[in-house]
Amino acid sequence: MNAHPQTIQIFLPSGDPQGIRTASITTRIVQVVEIPRLRLDEFLERPEANSVGIYILFGENDETERPRAYIGQTGNFGNRLKQHNEKKGLWWNRVVVAFSLTQSLTVTHAHYLEWLALSRATQAQRFEMDNGTAGTRPHTLPALEAECREVFETIDILLTTLGYPIFEPLIRNRSLIVTSQVTEVFSASGEQIPPSEFYCRTSGVDGRAQYTEEGLVVLAGSYGRAEVSSSFLRHNYAQKRQTMLDQGLLRIEGDRICFTRDTLFKSPSPAAVALLGRAANGWTEWKDSTGRTLEEAMGRSARANECEA
Repeated sequence: MNAHPQTIQIFLPSGDPQGIRTASITTRIVQVVEIPRLRLDEFLERPEANSVGIYILFGENDETERPRAYIGQTGNFGNRLKQHNEKKGLWWNRVVVAFSLTQSLTVTHAHYLEWLALSRATQAQRFEMDNGTAGTRPHTLPALEAECREVFETIDILLTTLGYPIFEPLIRNRSLIVTSQVTEVFSASGEQIPPSEFYCRTSGVDGRAQYTEEGLVVLAGSYGRAEVSSSFLRHNYAQKRQTMLDQGLLRIEGDRICFTRDTLFKSPSPAAVALLGRAANGWTEWKDSTGRTLEEAMGRSARANECEA
């Protein structure tokens, strides 16, 4: 996603922020509509239900608790979504549709956008995809492909704005978080930014992570102790680790527990706990290459975060 200032308009047709929401960039013709499954009949009465475009079902895997999604394309949202409502199971609870306000998208556009969206979502690994495979890239003329990629960029921005960053990788090129205490790293605009990579290392533990706008992302290949302490068992840490094992984010290899893919933690302490197998304050356990703690790099008080795990 190319970051630059933009104006996004979000409209609530019923006035309910939990109901149907429409989002658009004011200078572009692409619009997305987010529809709760319980409000599907309401959407079917709207004119955009007859549009061509792509749609994404959002929900959760009941067994693993991982966010789940299904990406599809259609020449008529209304007909397709009615079929999903009847046959696609109970796991999804919201759907987002994307279409052209000028009705300029064709089924050929939709096929390419579906393939591109599924490919990007699979690469990002934020959601468990109900589609299975990404399918085969459809043959598309260069001009139409360029048009689709521009449309996709708008869809990506709008989905992320609505809270569905399905196409955004957990790790970007660099963190954009600014702190006045770090002077050795600079962004392209000259802003000071903290180092993004931190380490949790001790006997039997080798964790690598990047601090991002969303939290701490522990990188695939990081490993920690499979054996845990009594303090670990007294809290809900054991259940959290078991959930991660069930989700496939972790696997046990002998006396180690290993991260199988990049994993986001909203705060640093649960990430340290998962690796160390004991209660821990992540703000002091995670350190940069110079030995400075995450607390020091971010200018935060560790005392206020000791219990956040």
